Amino acid sequence: MSPVPRHDESHNIQFDRAFLDMAKRRLEEEKHQISHHFDYCKDKPLREAAVLMPLCIVKGVPSVLFTMRSSKLRNHRGECSFPGGKRDPSDENCLATALREMEEEVFISPKDVEVLGEYTPMPNKDCTMRVQPYIGFIRTPIDDIADIRFNPDEVQRVFTIPIEQLLDPKKREDLARFRDSKYVYPVWHVEEEGCAVWGLTAFIMDGVLRRIMKQGPVGAMICPEGANIERYKPLPPPEVPVAATAAQGSV
Repeated sequence: MSPVPRHDESHNIQFDRAFLDMAKRRLEEEKHQISHHFDYCKDKPLREAAVLMPLCIVKGVPSVLFTMRSSKLRNHRGECSFPGGKRDPSDENCLATALREMEEEVFISPKDVEVLGEYTPMPNKDCTMRVQPYIGFIRTPIDDIADIRFNPDEVQRVFTIPIEQLLDPKKREDLARFRDSKYVYPVWHVEEEGCAVWGLTAFIMDGVLRRIMKQGPVGAMICPEGANIERYKPLPPPEVPVAATAAQGSV
């Protein structure tokens, strides 16, 4: 199993026109490639949702932006994620959902996002919702991550990880089983933020990065026969005082 790009090929990546055009082309070429298969719940109407994996440049460093979900939310509190959510009846399509959620969560306008492509849809945890991932590039460089405002009702904080770190094989060695499926994915441990990128977010990002970089399996990584790879078990998120959360949201 060769899940990651070789480090020399991922070194010195720049989100310039050439890279963005390459990413668009490769995502389009594999647009109809089924990278994984999951059965959806047939007892309930299938709902739709969308997420946006935001590429960005922070202090000149090509990176990916993440949110940490607010501790006030009912589901997935304190987890690292991409901006996204359920499709509203007023959304023209799932792309509109992803861009709307991006603006609602971190106040980045759809006009400032160059959509690069999409990835194979995924089910949510109980398989009652079809989650469509999109990949976009934030056109305006970010001088300081503290400049990114966010909605404290939905987001606890915002952080970025340099693309070179995400592609570093040493950062992708901790494999976890995706739910109870046959698939595995890397868990990214973010020491600087005291958290980990895992679950649906990590599964999507792993597939997108391998698709853009043309390295590793075409589809999702399948657990080798006989390998004892278990699901990732995160620590419970710490409770964040309301006052502290409000203060962070006012940045």
